Amino acid sequence: MRAILSDLRLWRWQRYTALAAFPLVLAHLVLQYFFFGVDASTFAEVSARVKGGVILGLDVLLLAAVSAHGFLGLRSMLQDYARSSPAAGWITRASLFALAATFAYGLAALAAFLPAGIR
Repeated sequence: MRAILSDLRLWRWQRYTALAAFPLVLAHLVLQYFFFGVDASTFAEVSARVKGGVILGLDVLLLAAVSAHGFLGLRSMLQDYARSSPAAGWITRASLFALAATFAYGLAALAAFLPAGIR
């Protein structure tokens, strides 16, 4: 019974992350294409925008939502083939580990844009 509740909980989290990712992606696209423009963006300009704080926060939330949605979806697809086998538990653990590793790597990459006093 515990495994069923766990699977249901993870299934729901995949739906929640989809709902969270949609407005975050939309906000990211609107900001990048209509507000900032992409015609003549240099690394220095993008870095300055990200250091502002709001964009950095949006990027962290977007990273979390999209990564979680992707890895939970991958887990769901893989478990379609291993639902009743002992591999199902390993698939869940491996997917959640890959999610944590991806999120940590993304946070480390975004930390490069933090102002020097905060790092």
